[in-house]
Amino acid sequence: MNERLFGIFTQEASELKEHEWIDIAKFMEQFPSRIKRSSGPEYYKSKLLNSPFGMSYVTRALDENKKCIGLTTLTKKMFRVNNNNYSSFELGDSYVSKEFQGIGIYSKILKDALSNNKLKNNSEFLFSTPNKNSMPGLIKKGFIHSGYKIYTKILPLNFSLLFNLNLIKPFVYMYLYLIKFFLLFLSLSKDLKVLQINSFFELPDKFSHNNDIAQYRSKDYLKWRFINNPDTYLIYSVYLKEKYIGYLVLKEGLHNSIKVLYLADIFFEKKYSKYSSKAIAKIILNNSNKYAFLSAWISKKSHLWSKISFCLPITYKYIPFIIHKELSNDIFFDDHRDVHFVLSDGDNI
Repeated sequence: MNERLFGIFTQEASELKEHEWIDIAKFMEQFPSRIKRSSGPEYYKSKLLNSPFGMSYVTRALDENKKCIGLTTLTKKMFRVNNNNYSSFELGDSYVSKEFQGIGIYSKILKDALSNNKLKNNSEFLFSTPNKNSMPGLIKKGFIHSGYKIYTKILPLNFSLLFNLNLIKPFVYMYLYLIKFFLLFLSLSKDLKVLQINSFFELPDKFSHNNDIAQYRSKDYLKWRFINNPDTYLIYSVYLKEKYIGYLVLKEGLHNSIKVLYLADIFFEKKYSKYSSKAIAKIILNNSNKYAFLSAWISKKSHLWSKISFCLPITYKYIPFIIHKELSNDIFFDDHRDVHFVLSDGDNI
C-alpha cells in the first residue's frame, strides 16, 4: 500500500489552495463527528486561517493523485496562566483513511507535524484531547497524561426523545415534571437577568481570568470562535441587577439524530460563580421538552465544577487531556493549579 503514498507535507494553513481545502473537507466526511458541526471547507478555513493568535498548521498524507488520505491539524491558541500569556497549539482532527490504517502512516504524519521548526520555536503549550485510536501514537511521540481531571457532565431532560418508552410513559412525565420543578427552583433570583446577544462587543471591555490555567478569552478570540464560525451558537450575557457578571454559549447538536444541547463555553467572575447554575437553569427552563439532554465539559479543578455539577449531576465520562512534554512550558504540569477547560476550548464543537 505504501507505493500509493505520494508524500507527507506540513504547511502553514495560509499556504493551502482552495482545491486543497475542498479535498480536506471531502476527506473528513469519512469521519462524522458525534457532536454535530460544520464539515465543509469554510469550517476548516475559519478554524485554521483566522485565529487571532497566529497561524495554524496542517499536515497531510497524500496519495499518488495528491488526494488527502491522512491528516492532523495544529490550531493556534493562547493560554493564560496567572496573567501571563503562553503561545499554544491544539493537535486535533487526526485521521487516516480506513484502507491506509495499520501501516504506520499516522506515525509518519505525527513525526512530520511535530518536527516542524516553526512549531518548535513558537509552542509553549501543545495539548490534545484525543480519541482512543489516536492516543497510543501520541504517547509514543512525546505526549503525557495531564492531571487536569476533565469530565463530561449531563442533565437528562427528556428520556422519551432517546428511547421508546411507551410502557413507562407515566414515569417519563413524572420525570419531566420534576426536572421543570428543579429548574424553576434553581433559577429563582429576581435580580438575575440572562439576555441573548448577537455580538461579544455588547459585553464590557475587560475580561478577568479566574483560574490559573485557561484559554485566553479576548474579544477577538470570542468573535473568531463563535461569531465568525460557520456554525450557529446561542450567546447569552448575564447580569446581576445592572452589573455584568458572566456569559454562556450553547449550541444545538444531534445525538443519534435526536436534538441535544451543549454548553460550549461559560465564564463567570469568581465571586459570582454561584449564579452560573441559575443562569443555565433560566436558559433551558422553557426548552426542556425540545432536547434529550444538556451536556458540558468541565474540570474538577475549575471553580465552576461544583456549580456545574449541581446543575448537571451525572458524570458521564472522563476526557483524556494530554500535553507534549518537550513542546510545553513546565508551568502546565503543575498539578496544584486550577484549570478551566470547556467544550469550545477544544476542537470538538
